[in-house]
Amino acid sequence: MAVTFFIKSKTKERSSVGVSINFDGMDRIVLTIPDLKISPCDWENGRMITGRGKQTNYQIQRDLDSFKDKVELFFKEFTHVNGIKPDKSNILQYLKSNKKLADYLTPTSIKLILPIIHEIIEKRKSGELLNGGKYWNVKTLQAQTTTYRSLLEYQRKRKIKITDNNVVNLDLIIDFENFLTIEERLKLNTVGSRMKNFKALLGVVQSYGIIPINPFKTFKIPIIKEETDSIALDDNELRDLTHLDLSNNPKWDHIRNQYVLLCQIGTRISDFKMFNKLNKEDDIITFRNKKTGAEISIPIFNEARIILNKYEGQKLIQSDESEINREIKKIGKLIPGLNREFVEEYTLAGKKVVNFKKRYEVLTIHCSRRTCITRLAAMGFPPHEIMIISGHKSIKTYEIYIKVNKRNVLKGMIEKVNQRSLEFNK
Repeated sequence: MAVTFFIKSKTKERSSVGVSINFDGMDRIVLTIPDLKISPCDWENGRMITGRGKQTNYQIQRDLDSFKDKVELFFKEFTHVNGIKPDKSNILQYLKSNKKLADYLTPTSIKLILPIIHEIIEKRKSGELLNGGKYWNVKTLQAQTTTYRSLLEYQRKRKIKITDNNVVNLDLIIDFENFLTIEERLKLNTVGSRMKNFKALLGVVQSYGIIPINPFKTFKIPIIKEETDSIALDDNELRDLTHLDLSNNPKWDHIRNQYVLLCQIGTRISDFKMFNKLNKEDDIITFRNKKTGAEISIPIFNEARIILNKYEGQKLIQSDESEINREIKKIGKLIPGLNREFVEEYTLAGKKVVNFKKRYEVLTIHCSRRTCITRLAAMGFPPHEIMIISGHKSIKTYEIYIKVNKRNVLKGMIEKVNQRSLEFNK
């Protein structure tokens, strides 16, 4: 039972009565009932002995039962109003207040968090709230909206409301992360992305003065992330893709040209539109990237110039991102090297998943950026020079993009070891 009573001494003539409050997941509270002493002879099995001629005992037991009901009702109503169970301090604070429950849990003092988050997102979409003087990125807003919907579903499944009282508690943040992982069965990096957005949105709520802290920062809650398995095209694959005859399919030819160009210039797809707008008579194109605002300089290598010359000075019309991602897999299937097996590992619903795929099946626009950065690194260019092109601000972020071509490395190793063996056995 959550609330139980006991006597503090069985040997003394008169004993104080203690109360133990012990709800699941909460530190146990032990108190002494004030102004009450009883004879141990009148106590049995955690309560007063009542019956004929025991009117005083009956009244004492009624008072103890009322105290028990008071605590248990508070626990129930606090959980209902705040969406999270009270802790030890909440119960002690209520008992010391001597207020009626209805007065203590004043609904008007509770602020619902999700309507505030929804309002923030809508104002960002409309341009009422800007991001450093600029409109918010569409993909960022889509990610924030998805996080908001996950929070709505969390409320529905848990049958609670996220309020200014419970959102600052560690338990709710951890429970939401577990909800995304186990019940929504999301990939670990997707969970990390939702939690990152939740943290950022709570930062805005805090700046409004609605919550006193951002629990992510106060409790130092890490944003979970694992390295993704993706590919970078090796020289042979890029060469075969570049020279693949697609003259009978103009749509594929145009998509291939864009993809190869991205492999040569290494820009994010969000910057490709700006790149296509600028005059490319010079060998170096300089502009600020859309994601971080950092200045990037793109050298036009010969392979890139060949692609651009196919359009005879006309601006390259950029295809839809989803179309490029969809069609480049079909095109990649025609490349022998991209039919090699690829082992994809990730965490789903808290469990490690291993899939065996062909390289072309994981081909995306993002792989083109990795391809450019990896090829330049393999040629011996130092990170600080490559980062002029990639726009990365830190070595740590830059290194995530480097995909060592293990096949080429091992082939080179075989050649060196075999050559040494031949020389040794001469």
